[in-house]
Amino acid sequence: MKHKKFTRFIAGALAVALVPTFGMIGCKRDEGPNPAAPENTDAYDIPQDYYRTYYEVFVRSFADGNGDGIGDIRGLINNLDYLNDGDDSTTEDLGINGLWLMPINSSPSYHKYDVSDYYDIDDEYGTLEDFDELVEECDKRGIWLQMDLVLNHSSSDHPWFKEALKEAQNGVRPENSEYMKRYCFYEKGTEPNIGKAKYADVPNSNYKYLCNFSTNMPDLNLDLDDDDPTCGANIVFEEITKIVDFWLERGVHSFRLDAAPWACAYDTDYNEANELFWTRFNDYCNEKGAEVFGKPDDGIARYCYNVAEVWAGKQTILDFYKTKMTSFNYSLGGESTGDGFAGVSNERRSAYWLANELQFLQTSALANDPNAIMSNFISNHDNNRSAGYFNYDPVRIKKAAGLYLLAPGNPYIYYGEEIGAAGSGKDENKRLPFNWGDSSKGATSAPKGADYSGSQELGTWKSQNRDKNSILTYYRNAIKLRNRFPEIARGNIVAYALDENSKLGVQAEIAAANEGKQLYQVNSLNDTVIAYTLTWGEKSVLIVQNVGKAATVDLSAFNGYEVVGTLDAQGDGSVTKDGSSLEMSSGTVAVLKKSA
Repeated sequence: MKHKKFTRFIAGALAVALVPTFGMIGCKRDEGPNPAAPENTDAYDIPQDYYRTYYEVFVRSFADGNGDGIGDIRGLINNLDYLNDGDDSTTEDLGINGLWLMPINSSPSYHKYDVSDYYDIDDEYGTLEDFDELVEECDKRGIWLQMDLVLNHSSSDHPWFKEALKEAQNGVRPENSEYMKRYCFYEKGTEPNIGKAKYADVPNSNYKYLCNFSTNMPDLNLDLDDDDPTCGANIVFEEITKIVDFWLERGVHSFRLDAAPWACAYDTDYNEANELFWTRFNDYCNEKGAEVFGKPDDGIARYCYNVAEVWAGKQTILDFYKTKMTSFNYSLGGESTGDGFAGVSNERRSAYWLANELQFLQTSALANDPNAIMSNFISNHDNNRSAGYFNYDPVRIKKAAGLYLLAPGNPYIYYGEEIGAAGSGKDENKRLPFNWGDSSKGATSAPKGADYSGSQELGTWKSQNRDKNSILTYYRNAIKLRNRFPEIARGNIVAYALDENSKLGVQAEIAAANEGKQLYQVNSLNDTVIAYTLTWGEKSVLIVQNVGKAATVDLSAFNGYEVVGTLDAQGDGSVTKDGSSLEMSSGTVAVLKKSA
């Protein structure tokens, strides 16, 4: 299905708040042509499915809409043009079409991962009416909302838990309490002492309750029992279906699910109980999503493609695909300089290894779920800011962006990553205000407890917006390629490597020809040149990225493939193809398609 472009909004990516008027959306200040954002003459082809380029927003730290210095939904609405201005012919916006909102429900904490009311917006962020307007404005731009839904635990301020504490203090047994059985209460001395289980005492009682993350975050009982309709988990699940209905009917398309492995577990486990819970949850979301969003013959296999936080080993991540939801690719994301996207950009991990690993992960995920979608990232709210992984080197930052933004699946950009935002240490320091460089946008108040003393040395949105060699411009251009070629997100990946003559071929053929030598021994360029095809239906692209020194790649095995798009991390590099020879400067990417 051809992408139908959204109906409004002018080209200026951040035109909205260049004047201090908080209620104006899309008002452009005439500053002349932006050399970093040329006219886009390339047609976009974006099927309306659950493959999306996501942007993760901590609403409190993004943009302020009421002048109190704290980010809110109104500020996000005012700055949607930065994410997507609704006009395919422009490139000054990022071009994202998925927006992950970190928790926005009522909560006593700054981070809001302890929900006290699942049916409302926190007062600090705005109102349900503000949220409805956000949905409307996102719909005009083709942005699908993904909402953080925290189900492993609630806030200790939740009315359920307050009632549970009262009953516990009155000596009521958990199985006889309407509210205690919705959580995990135990008589002292009977609590399971396994895994990383943590408990807190109930004052003036003989009970403890499970609270794996904080005493203020009591774990909900999610261990379903089909033989007992009065089971606390069954009661909780019935309430969860109402929460799902409430938000899907309001326009949310999917959920990000916090701490998924901890449901029905005492550690990052995958077991029968949490498989049952999450499978049933996802099945319900899909049924409800089909009711709300489904259209005849639209080709969508799943109508609420949820993503789980499975901060665990590779096998556990892959296991969770059996529940029919995607999982963040923690085995490739995060700050390790010796692994994943960061490791390859820092030249501490083989480029071919990454291509092969992407192929393995996708193949394994599809074996567990034929409709599996990979979810890739290099940083999020739980990681130190990614610019620090690369010692604030803009070239390495761009290389890493090219690696994960052009990988199959859904990339998740953490707000500020695209301008090289800094921040590390405690969580509050990883969630500092977005650096607009424009005081009218606000979100100037850092979360309480933040004490980051480093500088934002790579600049602001304003300083990078008109710089054709900025990190921001590189992100825009990479996302533009994703939007032009839908097979990048949706394609099945096949990894390739270079033989001793730098001819690109399949690893198995090279390994056999070289008696099982390591690929770097066959050709050292395999450490720095990553190459793979992505095929979706009749569409296919070949992607070649060079993170090392200048390289020449023999493409004689890809007869007829021509360069249709490039990226350049250095700013002065080039990609040229002469016959079967592909010449690549350091830090360049080539996207090739077979000519008709």
